[in-house]
Amino acid sequence: MKKILMNIVGSSLLAFGVCAFIVPFDIIAGGATGLSIITHKLVGIPMSATVLFINLVCLPIGYIFGSKELVYGSLLSSFVYPIALAFFENIPFITQIVDNIFLAVLCGGIVCGMGIGLVMKSGGSTGGVDIPCLLASKYLKVPVNTVINVVDTCIMIGQVPFSNVTYVIYGLIYTYFMTNSISRVLTMGVDKYQVDVISEFYEQIAQALLKEDYGITLSYVQSGYRKKEIKKIECVVDVKRLRNVQAIIEEIDNTAFVTVNKVVDVKGRGYTLEKEWL
Repeated sequence: MKKILMNIVGSSLLAFGVCAFIVPFDIIAGGATGLSIITHKLVGIPMSATVLFINLVCLPIGYIFGSKELVYGSLLSSFVYPIALAFFENIPFITQIVDNIFLAVLCGGIVCGMGIGLVMKSGGSTGGVDIPCLLASKYLKVPVNTVINVVDTCIMIGQVPFSNVTYVIYGLIYTYFMTNSISRVLTMGVDKYQVDVISEFYEQIAQALLKEDYGITLSYVQSGYRKKEIKKIECVVDVKRLRNVQAIIEEIDNTAFVTVNKVVDVKGRGYTLEKEWL
């Protein structure tokens, strides 16, 4: 239920961002949204109808040539998004929320990015041209990001006749804000850091960390200069306990080689599952 709600909220946010900030200022966009903008400008078909048509065509293609998981992940948002678009398209004042194009670019990037991020975090996708892009990547043996970038670029170029150079630049700025917003949402709530320690006193450091109830992993490594085999300590902790881990290491060996990296996501026993005490 949590994932379903997250998907619905994300799809609705994306639709709101498009109707409130992107369309009123003719900001170029990619994907099914960009195609719907082109058809709306050319023949006046509502964007929601075009997006729904694209999704209805792409879903069976994904099911036949792709995988059931791909379609199931796109199914909910493929219908919620166009329905939400149809709803927001019929609210006149929604296009007057902001009267400045830069504010529209900023707000549109943040809101649409949050929407897409929530859909992705729920385990789904926004459907549309993402499905044929994934299939093209699979059969052409080309990285999926490359395929998506090429397709989105072509769609955005198709909107140039309805815009001008300034708005094209604003479209690129919008894309920048949107991708950053997606990244923020995907890493939201994850304040974990991975600490890697290489020290000759690894046994003492490992015991001290275990005593403080830190989960650790030991793996064999070899020093580059002396070719000496020792064990590397890997520990994942939240930001509140990071300084304590560093203090424990420094107290035992202040010459230890320590690296700290932000963790995008972490799952498993002791993190998303309860600890089992032996």
